[in-house]
Amino acid sequence: MLKKFIVFILMVFLFMSNFIKSDSSRSNVCFYKGNELVQENIESEGLMRFFYGNSCGRFFRFFLSKKWFSSLVGSYYNTSFSKRSINAFVKKHNIDMSLFEKSEQEYKNFNDFFIRKLKPGVRDIDFSSNSLISPCDSKLLVLGNLQQNTEFFIKDSYFNLGRFFKNDYLAKKFEGGTLLIFRLAPYDYHRFHFPFDCIPGSIVKIDGKYDSVNPIAFKSGYQPLTENKRHLIMLDTDKFGEVAMVPVGAICVGKIVETFKENEKYEKGDEAGYFSFGGSTVVLIFEKGRVSIDSKFIDHSKAGYETQVLFGEKIGKVF
Repeated sequence: MLKKFIVFILMVFLFMSNFIKSDSSRSNVCFYKGNELVQENIESEGLMRFFYGNSCGRFFRFFLSKKWFSSLVGSYYNTSFSKRSINAFVKKHNIDMSLFEKSEQEYKNFNDFFIRKLKPGVRDIDFSSNSLISPCDSKLLVLGNLQQNTEFFIKDSYFNLGRFFKNDYLAKKFEGGTLLIFRLAPYDYHRFHFPFDCIPGSIVKIDGKYDSVNPIAFKSGYQPLTENKRHLIMLDTDKFGEVAMVPVGAICVGKIVETFKENEKYEKGDEAGYFSFGGSTVVLIFEKGRVSIDSKFIDHSKAGYETQVLFGEKIGKVF
């Protein structure tokens, strides 16, 4: 009964979100697109600010971050009824469908569209042996010199290595290293790839909530990277040492699906997995002194801004 009540309330808020406008006095969420700072087109931004900046909204968010809610939303987007949302979504976010294997009309439901595949060869992948590429289409934020508690986005809000890994050995191993956060918005291509030649180990599943990974959530003082459901995958490489790759779920993301086989060798650019409906994140963590990230990403991150990157784009190199 409680779940039905919460779903009903959510439907009301989703309807109202079309009329909720962002307070112009608040800072907008911006990111760098090339060298230009642009405002992000956030799905239901007014609703997001309600859930993360209002005490009443935080009460409802407690229920919406539960697994059952994301599963419920995922079930809807797996129905043929959800197909009617595809065309409007493509137009709203100006998605270039010529890059993908199917047109809008060929997908059987919204989630089928959401996990769409790129056409072979449409992305220019940097295959230089010493380069690091972006594993996905996303907004990139870089944190260097990781400590057990590293300040994140706002003063007195911290990313905690121990809570992230839930493993004291790994927390110590990556202390002083580099953290790369690739945030995928709902309109992004939602498959992720290996950013270098590697051998992936076993998948360690870390249970958690399903909160938003948008900067609005971080700037409210919440840390979804250490609270949300995530999968820990250790990558063995010749060039970069041992690297942690962690796909992180988010609100309405019902599944993180890996498409690789454990302990087999993969080449840079090979597919590693995908996220079902919703925004999500891929985290890469390098040991100290293993990677050199291109200066523009570091400069933008120090100023508090993410940078748009595409799968295959060079973002750094071996240190």
